[in-house]
Amino acid sequence: MPVVPGLTSVISPAPPKDGPSLSSSLSAAQPASPSTDRPGSPGITGPGITGPVDAGPTADRVAQADTLLCADRQFGDSPAIGERNLARFRLGLTMLARHDGEAADVLRETAAASDERLRPLLYDPVLRNCFEVDLALLDGGRFERSSFGTYVRGHLAAGAAADAPATGTPTTGTAPSDAAPAPGPSEALMRPHRPAWPGLGDAWVLAEPAPREDAQKLLAERLMELYRDALGDGRAAGPVDPTDGTLAVLRDGAELLATLLPAAGAGVLGHVSVVGFTSRESEEGPLQSMSGGDPLPSTVLLAPERCTSPWLAAESLLHEGAHLKLFDALRTGSVVRNATEQVPIPWRIGSWTVIRVFVALHFYVHLLVFRAAADTAGEAVRERFGPPPPAEDLDEPSPGTPAALNGEYRTSAERARYLAECVLSLPDEALTEHGHRFARWLLTALRLVDEDAPRPRERAVTTRPAEPGPSQQGGPTGTLQRVTPVDACALPGLGQLVVSPARSARMHWLNARSWTVYSLCDGRDLGSLHTAYAQAAGLTPGSEEVGRQVGDSLRLLVTSGLVTQDG
Repeated sequence: MPVVPGLTSVISPAPPKDGPSLSSSLSAAQPASPSTDRPGSPGITGPGITGPVDAGPTADRVAQADTLLCADRQFGDSPAIGERNLARFRLGLTMLARHDGEAADVLRETAAASDERLRPLLYDPVLRNCFEVDLALLDGGRFERSSFGTYVRGHLAAGAAADAPATGTPTTGTAPSDAAPAPGPSEALMRPHRPAWPGLGDAWVLAEPAPREDAQKLLAERLMELYRDALGDGRAAGPVDPTDGTLAVLRDGAELLATLLPAAGAGVLGHVSVVGFTSRESEEGPLQSMSGGDPLPSTVLLAPERCTSPWLAAESLLHEGAHLKLFDALRTGSVVRNATEQVPIPWRIGSWTVIRVFVALHFYVHLLVFRAAADTAGEAVRERFGPPPPAEDLDEPSPGTPAALNGEYRTSAERARYLAECVLSLPDEALTEHGHRFARWLLTALRLVDEDAPRPRERAVTTRPAEPGPSQQGGPTGTLQRVTPVDACALPGLGQLVVSPARSARMHWLNARSWTVYSLCDGRDLGSLHTAYAQAAGLTPGSEEVGRQVGDSLRLLVTSGLVTQDG
């Protein structure tokens, strides 16, 4: 049972501290199967925040909200989000290597590199885009050759050639070593190289690429192609070259954001790899800011006018950085069961999908916490960055919408409350367990800075019997066996395992309970499995709780093709 090098063995049972969870995804971006949260992780609680919302002074409530926005291990904790994305990256590269013999060596060697060497590759806009496209093609049965493998091999060969005269290193173009991290492929094209916010992260400023090698020329062309595709204009001019003054305000904005919100503000900055400046007009007016998403991953694009004051720059970075953070979080945990379900939005023409409602609510909660922090900013902050702007400008609804006709939903608070009510009105079955947790977490943070916002809904804890499955139909006569071969990547600190059978193009995310049950499916019968699980979990052998936990986990493992039952 191969495990990506450097991580723990699949067959070592994990302590079953959380609910049964196994997620399958079409492209490994948004798992479609339900997965449960860890009761020990803060859904509506967090470090220093337990029980009902504190009604203390505004500054204290802002500090609590700031902490809470980074407390949830699935959606708020940036190191945990990054760890899961690196695991997904390693396993994804291993999956691609199964199907591309020409690039298999560099794909597998790259997957085995240290985290420090992998991060510049994962968060490079061209390589991340190639990786996601490769996985989508693999899942759709249309994968032929890894574009990621092509670009990373060229990058490594160019880097080795550049280093050879000074270091004598060979120019074979092998995968990254564990030496000091080098710039990512696209970052290496920037001359001069300009960091976006030194001391707060590794983000760099986008400019017209300056390639030196043939491989770099291909990379530069692809980078600019992605840039124009993200803008929706294949003939758009290249990035605007920012002035020194613009860059100074950008850095001040990042420092202001990290000062006002030491947890959440600094956290979103870590999900931004690239900052570019652009000028673009559309039917809706001039572009103010945008985050790249799949077309231009890990990238924020700003109009230079957004850097006329640190406060404006900070708000823009929070807006787009929060989107990028959620984008990374949703790669390894879905929140909705029906991706096409629509919700009416009174200030916009047409309806939004539920996931878009969540994305907007996630941003509005961050924005309202930021503005509450601005209102309570001390004198030192005001002296350094200037006074915060006056009350928020009203955002006009789209003409002809109910909100425009009735004069409603023109402020962030009004819109956040409406979106929160939309989430609360959804039937339980519309959301995954992650989705219910996500909603409770966001609404609890919102209530800390807006007492008029709706309260999170407590879900009743049920003890429903497990649905008929291997745990109840086969008795102790059949044997349970893990499917082989598989590739896997273990995250013992998070109590998670991500697995992909060799004959599959899907990733499956197991939490600690499912991982433990999976590790025990070694050919034993169901009775032995129950006994072994009870011992591992510290539960009473033969108890109803053991049957429920094993049954739920085993049903998902069998359904996902990770375990077979014979006899």
